[in-house]
Amino acid sequence: MSNSNTEETAEQTTVRPFRALFALTLTVSAVLLGSTILNVALPTMQSELGASNTEQQWFLNAYTLTFAGFLPVAGSAGDRFGLKRLLAWGTAAFAVTTAVAGFLDSALGIIVLRALMGVAAATIMPATLAVILRIFPPERRARAIASWAAASGLSISLGPLLGGALLSAGMWWGSVLELVALFAILGLAATWAWIPRTPASGVGRLRMMPVAASLAGIGLLVFGVVHATGDGWAYLGTWLPAAVGLVVLAGLVLAEVRHREPLLDVRLFKHASFTTAAVALTIGSFVVYGYLYFTTFYLQLVRGYTPLQTGLLFIPLSAGLVVGAPLSQQVTRRFGARTTIAAGIALMGVAFAGVTGLGAHTSPAWFVVDAFALQIGFALVLAPGTTLASSSVPTDRAGAGSALLNTLRQLGSALGVAVLGSVLWSRYAGMMTDRLADSPAGVRRTAAESLASALASGDAAATKAAAPTFLSAMHTTTLIAVGVCGIALLVTLFMRPPRRTGTSLPPASVRERVHVGRGA
Repeated sequence: MSNSNTEETAEQTTVRPFRALFALTLTVSAVLLGSTILNVALPTMQSELGASNTEQQWFLNAYTLTFAGFLPVAGSAGDRFGLKRLLAWGTAAFAVTTAVAGFLDSALGIIVLRALMGVAAATIMPATLAVILRIFPPERRARAIASWAAASGLSISLGPLLGGALLSAGMWWGSVLELVALFAILGLAATWAWIPRTPASGVGRLRMMPVAASLAGIGLLVFGVVHATGDGWAYLGTWLPAAVGLVVLAGLVLAEVRHREPLLDVRLFKHASFTTAAVALTIGSFVVYGYLYFTTFYLQLVRGYTPLQTGLLFIPLSAGLVVGAPLSQQVTRRFGARTTIAAGIALMGVAFAGVTGLGAHTSPAWFVVDAFALQIGFALVLAPGTTLASSSVPTDRAGAGSALLNTLRQLGSALGVAVLGSVLWSRYAGMMTDRLADSPAGVRRTAAESLASALASGDAAATKAAAPTFLSAMHTTTLIAVGVCGIALLVTLFMRPPRRTGTSLPPASVRERVHVGRGA
């Protein structure tokens, strides 16, 4: 025991926290670029690979599904075997799988490699947050987490811009993934040089059954929702897999509650602060990823912008994070974490409602302002929500605790694309079929497959109806997202921590505000 303490003390004396923070943000940026940079390439992949709407959704969801499914075991592995070792091996695997995926020309092969990318990413994300919790003292932790959150959000927003620049320069679609692989290699080098070794806690066993149940439950749920794109929500192949997935996830929760060393420590939900933050972060990811998905088609296919122009129009998303990260700290100091999170969710709902004002000839300024407002709202949720949730996690279970939080965020991301994408395309297909009732069956079938298919069909009626039909379907989808934000807002406002923890703490630091859930 004394030797372990001596090693830890010696290691901590050589730690340069801000270099370590840079290495962590670089590594996590690669992971999150990998989750969004492909969005802007979807129309190109559709034309070059002949990918269907369902395959395009799986290009995105295969990554987030395995990401979410393997996060619990990755978090516990970091606690047990050491965070630096797991982070280095995970980043190396991520770089290799990403580089290979970029050279494939098979939709199925890309989906499989994207799933493997998600497995590797799962080892990275919880380790980065856990390292921050280990190397930064409590009084500096909130600022470090805010920087980590800002880099995370910035990467989500920069993905479309960087990808659009490559595609507009004439590069093939896979070049966007090669750029992500380059970021991962740089992150690996920085990790090896600047991340300190943290002693393994040896807590917990690595149980694969919860991982299998998590993958099965989330996979069936997402499969059922995505299936609605082609067959509708009332079809047996849509609701039955989704229902079975929910049952599997419920059984997993019950089993983990009763286990002495849970990989998914759902008992953390007894803390009001953790529950509030988890719901807000999950819904935030749901909204942002869904927004990125369908506005890409709006900008490129309805408005006719190039991939680079589309990426430039997504810059306000990055600007919103840059402005919102420090703003979230100031608002939290003055009003508290829960009020800040509620304000962020409300702003996201308002911004999503603004999407209904987008049309075929709307000024780009409307989109720019609306995207900026959406990401300001997400920034008000991201940093205080992450810190608030982390305050309920014991230090020796930091990896597993952050894994649960990130599992929920990735589930939100996958469902954002799956649910909003399925609502969008099922609504589009139904309306397109009705509008082309007098056209030949082949024209109706082709036009209903996707917006790109309708525009490329060569049929005058299908081409004329395509954009208005997509816009109507997009506006309907927007209302679903606004309703989801409303539910999250109610949870945030009414899920209050116990009075004995005190909400009248002096606004001296973010840490005092966000630790309201400890011991609740």
